[in-house]
Amino acid sequence: MGLPGHGRGQLVLGHRHHPVGSQTHQTARAITAVVACKPRHPQSKGRVERPIHFVRDRFWLGRRFVSLLDLNTQAFTWRDTFCNRREHAETGKVPELVHVHEEKQRLRPLSATPFDTDDIESTGVTKSFRVRFDRNQYSVPWRLVGQSVVVRANDDTVGVFLGPKRVAVHARSWHTGEGIEHESHRRGLLEEKSPSDPSASARSQLGDTAESYFQMLEAGHRSMRREGLRLTYLIELFGITEVRSAMAEVLRSGHVGVEFVEYVLRHKRRLVPAHTPLQLGIPALDSITLREPDLTIYDRPMLTRDPGPDPQKGSP
Repeated sequence: MGLPGHGRGQLVLGHRHHPVGSQTHQTARAITAVVACKPRHPQSKGRVERPIHFVRDRFWLGRRFVSLLDLNTQAFTWRDTFCNRREHAETGKVPELVHVHEEKQRLRPLSATPFDTDDIESTGVTKSFRVRFDRNQYSVPWRLVGQSVVVRANDDTVGVFLGPKRVAVHARSWHTGEGIEHESHRRGLLEEKSPSDPSASARSQLGDTAESYFQMLEAGHRSMRREGLRLTYLIELFGITEVRSAMAEVLRSGHVGVEFVEYVLRHKRRLVPAHTPLQLGIPALDSITLREPDLTIYDRPMLTRDPGPDPQKGSP
């Protein structure tokens, strides 16, 4: 039995003429006969590679399509009107007839729970306020330059998330080398003196409070870029007003640093970024709610297993 895999040789660990099976494949030998295939030698596993040649030679040649939906529609039509009506070379049966008369009555209904089939990639925002995904570039708000984001895409749309917040969404392009930009993402860019400097962007948004804050930072050894990136992140999640207020509170306490600002927002004020919670599609799980734990119980002494001295016997 040839095991399918990538062209590097899914089973071979030693020299190609003296293959060595991995522990998983050695275990499989107790159940099936394993035949090692040469790396980059598709002829060794013809049963696996033959369907690829069949689709490439019978479907792709001369095919034109304008979108993924168009391509899928053509593929479904080709499958139902050509492939499934041919006599199968191995079984000698027609797949469509086998499905109708043998398999259909054994099938179970599909689950109502949708499957998460999105493409998910972590990436960074470039200086041209773009994220690269699937050989294309999509714009995000220019203030997010340098941020680490997550790109989540389905067949129709590409969404960009900064933490739990979706900061951009575009129609997905199935071409290559395209630059997709939303005009709102450039708004305010020309008025900014240093658009590629995260600290300058944070200063312009937070006003006089930020000026005092960054003057203190400049006298120390903290990274101005790191402070600016994290402050921009907090502004996106909690808003300019809340971040400015938290920054002023930190300065009044005699401290400086974005970690103190974040502590005030998340822990002292218990602010939670507004975003759509994850839905699993299972009502029993989606309806679960957990209350905040009461940490004050740890502030008072608790009873222990040691009962102490017996009051009737008195101390020795």
